[in-house]
Amino acid sequence: MKSEERNRLLKDKLNYIIDAHIDGGAEELTRVFGYERQNAVSNMCSNNSKNAVIRKVHMESIETHYQIPLSIWNHDVPFDKKLMNEMIYEYRFKLNKQEREKKEYFNYQKLLKEGLLNFSDRDTIFQKNNRLFEKLKGVWYAYLYASNPKSASETEGIWIVETTIYDDYSVVDYWENRGYLKIGKHESLIIKESYDNDDLTVIRFPNRQVPSQNFRFVIISNQNNTTNEMVNFGFYSRKKYTPQEAKRILGDKSKSQLKLDLEFNDRINIEGVVPK
Repeated sequence: MKSEERNRLLKDKLNYIIDAHIDGGAEELTRVFGYERQNAVSNMCSNNSKNAVIRKVHMESIETHYQIPLSIWNHDVPFDKKLMNEMIYEYRFKLNKQEREKKEYFNYQKLLKEGLLNFSDRDTIFQKNNRLFEKLKGVWYAYLYASNPKSASETEGIWIVETTIYDDYSVVDYWENRGYLKIGKHESLIIKESYDNDDLTVIRFPNRQVPSQNFRFVIISNQNNTTNEMVNFGFYSRKKYTPQEAKRILGDKSKSQLKLDLEFNDRINIEGVVPK
């Protein structure tokens, strides 16, 4: 790619980023760059001004202030608004996730230092089991049938959900649903809250299967975008299986998934008493 073509590509990208991703536009960017006059930025955006070049220091400043990835300026990345948007949103998502995890870590360290994370001596159900916890920490993949096969069409109706268990017993999955692990004597629970509607999901699994790095679970959750419950049998594994392999292990969907009978729910509502 010739120098003139590269400059034109950079200017097109800068114009779009200013219009679509910088509140305040060129005037705001002028202030961030420390220029006295806005025409300095305007010249950088203009294909008629060949002397005004977009340099690495400008790209780094835009990255710092507006979370625009440096990779977007690469010459092998074409001027494609949809592609640029995807790169920007993915980069911001990763940055925000890293920032949240950093805050959670510091909060955890603070609580640990202050002795506020001790297990209660009165808790006879859930307990501290370091030996089991060491085997549970880290990344797992959950496999289960989706309530609506179309929502998981790319994986043939199977949800494959990357899930991480952290040192503080917190649990975060691929969709940023967050919760915590509770270890019992023979079975344990993962309780998560949905990132978008605060619904609770409860996952119960047998401790004795955990060391094999593959263990079954039963999950109680709501069906997609409803308040109607569903029970699913699935399994966690350290291994990332293909959808076909996961289906072979899960078996018949009719034997591993139970949805709320809406007629049963209607009968409950009919029997209900109106509060006074």
